[in-house]
Amino acid sequence: MNRWIYFERVLRIVGVAAFGVCFASAVATAQTATHQTKSLAQKLVEDTHAQHPEATEIGIVTVSAKGCRTIASTDKGDIGEKCETDDSAPIRTGKPYVEKEKDGYDVSLPLHDAAGKAVGAVGIEFKLEVGQTAANMTEKAKQIAGEMEKQIPSKAALSKPAM
Repeated sequence: MNRWIYFERVLRIVGVAAFGVCFASAVATAQTATHQTKSLAQKLVEDTHAQHPEATEIGIVTVSAKGCRTIASTDKGDIGEKCETDDSAPIRTGKPYVEKEKDGYDVSLPLHDAAGKAVGAVGIEFKLEVGQTAANMTEKAKQIAGEMEKQIPSKAALSKPAM
């Protein structure tokens, strides 16, 4: 009788351990899959933000069959939202849109791929600092956008998984 009790306990321990290993493996796989599904656009805004801490927020908007939507942003809550007027203006006009807010500048620019074809717009927000003007913030935003554009092969590539 004691052998059966011992055997039963060993089976339970082995079963719990096997379940734990399977569960941990499933969690690791799910986390890896989540990280691999980051789009090129999202990777681009995150990498650019890391290189330019003077920008408080960066976002990319594009127009598709669903209308004008934010496809990537350093503010994850903005992703999937409809474009605001200041975001979509550069897409319609091809010109920068600059808004001075109480806490800084919000600059939206047309965004192009590496070949120069329009793909959407990029919005870059800057915290207000002494000496800033609409003109120099627009130039700074153009420099940052230019760095981003060199990394965009096409509009379609923006929504594909980043490599």
